[in-house]
Amino acid sequence: MDLPKLWAQIRADLEQARITLLNDAANDKAISQYEEFLNHNELELACDMLESYAETHAVNKEFYKRKSQEKKFPGDWKEQRFLPGSPAHVM
Repeated sequence: MDLPKLWAQIRADLEQARITLLNDAANDKAISQYEEFLNHNELELACDMLESYAETHAVNKEFYKRKSQEKKFPGDWKEQRFLPGSPAHVM
């Protein structure tokens, strides 16, 4: 499995989910944290922040369609973060 390619696809899917949100979402704390986590390649935390935002705000079907794209990846991609060379790997 090409992990950098997998992470790039997950990142792209998260970004696609984000752009379905209204412009004023940028002012929300969860989205600010999403941006920060994404900038630090903390993909699971970025995903969690999108989910947190969706729990308290109305989002359209396209958000869930884009957000669900992560499920097409083999295995539990969130667990991949602990592998050496992963974006969020901490020594």
